[in-house]
Amino acid sequence: MKRTLSVLLALCLVLSAVSLLAGCNKAGGSGYPVTVGDVTIDKEPANIVVLNDDFADIVSYIGYDIKMVGRSAECDQDFLYVVPVMGSAASPDVNGITAAKADLVIADNTLSSNSRSALESAGVKVLTLEAAKNEEELRNLYISLGTALGGSEKGAVKGQEGYDSLFTMLDKLNTASSSVVQTAAYLYLDGSGQLCTFVKGSLEHSIFNFNGCTNVLLNQTQPAVNPDELQKGSPNYIFYDSPAVLDYLKASPQLSKLSGLVSGHTLQIPLKQFMRHGSSAEQTVFEMLNYIEKITKATPDQATVAPTKAAATPTKAPATAAPETEAEATEAELTEAEVSNDAGDVSADANANAQNAYQ
Repeated sequence: MKRTLSVLLALCLVLSAVSLLAGCNKAGGSGYPVTVGDVTIDKEPANIVVLNDDFADIVSYIGYDIKMVGRSAECDQDFLYVVPVMGSAASPDVNGITAAKADLVIADNTLSSNSRSALESAGVKVLTLEAAKNEEELRNLYISLGTALGGSEKGAVKGQEGYDSLFTMLDKLNTASSSVVQTAAYLYLDGSGQLCTFVKGSLEHSIFNFNGCTNVLLNQTQPAVNPDELQKGSPNYIFYDSPAVLDYLKASPQLSKLSGLVSGHTLQIPLKQFMRHGSSAEQTVFEMLNYIEKITKATPDQATVAPTKAAATPTKAPATAAPETEAEATEAELTEAEVSNDAGDVSADANANAQNAYQ
């Protein structure tokens, strides 16, 4: 069964890649000029610089990362390591951007007015977009980025199909994710040291809930966690932002006995990974599923078997740098020990296409 589901996941990636490629061939014509936000783009950009990490994630996911000649330091995804860093999101390297012959910079509202003026004075168009807060806004963001980079015809289609592909993929993974009923929670500390989680309706809440477990903080209406509610839910798995979260829980008389904490079923996944809604979103879900699968196999007596679901072994998302977090190390270990052997039934073409879904 594990082998069958591994093949299914690889084929899902192939279908994702094929649907994106199909969008490139549906429409003719240039699709320019286009107006996105308050910026009119006269022709398809050849060289772009992306200053927001979520925007870079989406640009990569819909296949336009080939145009990237620069990125901000905040865009630190492994798959972007070959793209030169050009300052920060707020204060980019204007000279470096102009030297790279960039014709479009994609930024958020953290870009300083002085940097924007300097870029525009140098003849570089600056497209400022708002971060998406929910699924509808994310869909519009995908389409806006596709339109800016590929035109009102093929680009807009590519953006829409990229958005559809992401959630279709995550939904399929969630459906086939586990043979057991488990509970989980994601926890982080805000700037004041308050224990927090994801708010219902937010994008990070949606991404987290694709892990196949029941979220014990599912109906959260504000970030701050009610310790009584967390204690009552006592999740089997605790995913967390930083080691300081575990220190907080262990020091709390009320929360130190949480099931996941006592059993050691905890996994660090940085908060920023849930704020990236393209290639990283798939990778984040894979990390959670890989970890849950490993623990479920090692300790089957700690879970309640669900009769109608089958366990999944998610395909590893590509990484180009050495693991830096516990989550990445776990993913690498599982991929080497389990996933690669099961992928033998998938053809070489399918594997190549699956990797292209992330490139």
